[in-house]
Amino acid sequence: MTASDTLGLVSILISICVFIYTYVTNTKKYELTYQYRCEVLKWFDDTIHVLMRLKQECKLGFSNQDLRNELLASLSAKIEMGRFYFPNVDKGDKFGKEKPFAYRNYRNLMLDFLVYAYNIYNRADAVRYLKHADLLQKEFTSLLFETFNPTAFLKETKKVTDRTFVKELSFEDFLNEKPEALKDYI
Repeated sequence: MTASDTLGLVSILISICVFIYTYVTNTKKYELTYQYRCEVLKWFDDTIHVLMRLKQECKLGFSNQDLRNELLASLSAKIEMGRFYFPNVDKGDKFGKEKPFAYRNYRNLMLDFLVYAYNIYNRADAVRYLKHADLLQKEFTSLLFETFNPTAFLKETKKVTDRTFVKELSFEDFLNEKPEALKDYI
């Protein structure tokens, strides 16, 4: 075996090692990203459930004050937990520097939507502000949607797993294709 043969063999081995390392690293990165997304989405799911329950109870006039207090306490806990996913924003002006570490700087917009919803549902006349609370909930969902960019994530998932998880169809597409499917419901 000549020196150039040995060099070629070493180059191939190095290339294989680099390929394996890159594959393993990208897979691990994907797994960590996926795990983080799952944690945040679980937090979001729990938080949305609290917001929806508060909205329904508000429409019913908060007849059960104990339930109202429990739901407000749950929302407050979700806000506190959210600080780990959406830390405060440092604008470099030392705002809140006298506060405990987790509360310094400016509250993340994601959490501000929840704090304002809490303030609405904590009011005696909360029912007057249901449209405001609904808008805050929609902005909360939209901001997380924008942050997580599900369309890009699904494309990346397809690249990594070779699986498609959604059909890109709207309800109108469905109706155009199979209008008889809903004849019994209309």
